[in-house]
Amino acid sequence: RQMCIRDRRRVHGIQQSMKSCLLWIFGLLQFSYQWSYPGHIVVYMIARNEIGKDICNQIDNLMKVMTEPQANYPNVYEYSLWPDDIKSRYDYMLLNGWHVNWMPIYEGIDPSKVKYSVDPKFNVVHTVIEAMQTLKYKGPYPYHFDGQLEKSYMLRFLIHMVGDQHQPLHQATLCSPKHPTCDSGGIKFKINHPSLELHALWDWAMSKDNIHFRKRPLEEAGIKYYEKVAHDFVKEFPRTKLAEDLKIKDQWEQAKKTYDLAKKFAYTGIKEGEVPSEEYKKKGWDVSRREITLAGYRLADYFKEIFHKSDALPPYADLNQLSCLLYTSDAADDTPCVDLGG
Repeated sequence: RQMCIRDRRRVHGIQQSMKSCLLWIFGLLQFSYQWSYPGHIVVYMIARNEIGKDICNQIDNLMKVMTEPQANYPNVYEYSLWPDDIKSRYDYMLLNGWHVNWMPIYEGIDPSKVKYSVDPKFNVVHTVIEAMQTLKYKGPYPYHFDGQLEKSYMLRFLIHMVGDQHQPLHQATLCSPKHPTCDSGGIKFKINHPSLELHALWDWAMSKDNIHFRKRPLEEAGIKYYEKVAHDFVKEFPRTKLAEDLKIKDQWEQAKKTYDLAKKFAYTGIKEGEVPSEEYKKKGWDVSRREITLAGYRLADYFKEIFHKSDALPPYADLNQLSCLLYTSDAADDTPCVDLGG
């Protein structure tokens, strides 16, 4: 009997250890495909501070169209995290490709031997473009639709994806003899660092000590902390300092600039399996602060374009003008849309 009790205790101990290990792994994976949530919070804060109360109210009202508890938060800032939350909480991976635009960087390998290509209509750049079209469209709408649900959905993705679009390893992936199918934007590029991989290192802006992870849902102290971070970033990088970048309105050209940062900084000065040097992390932190601030300004400009631009209603519903990221019929095959099947 005593042996059975000892065996049960031993099994229970093993189970608890496995549970703790799995929770630790899940905690790491939860932040592996994003600017980490602090970066997205700061991007959205910078944008909201740029647009004024009237547009903020329009945004907040549109968010509330989606009434499900899982689609709402106790503060306005965490709406920027919803596209990642639905992945990590509910394993909703269908739209994972919307977060990245992994253009290949070839290193020591013949490009013709690389089995990889970027989907031109299933990536973060195309998502931003389509989200803008959805949010700017004034109708008419078919049947009993009014467009508000689609706009509420795509507003969340616009806010999040503008942040993702400025993370260098969301725009580039390394193709090499070790990674003949490419390294998934640094996810397969393993390093000797708590982040475990190059992609996560850049998601963390080089360290969790640079922008702290605060407890969610954000409490007042956490919100004030991120407000201070946003204020400091804007002070360091005012619009005048980023004027040349802000002149670039074409999203594909913006993406190319971010891709160039990956070539120049993310994949330079570091090797797989090694500890990132202090010089590398300093350069990465400098790039991260600048890109997060730039993303905030661009998001603010998109908001002003969406909520203050009065377009005349088209005389009829031209299918090619309709935003249809949620379109699932065969008609999407012949239109500039993301066809989700059907």
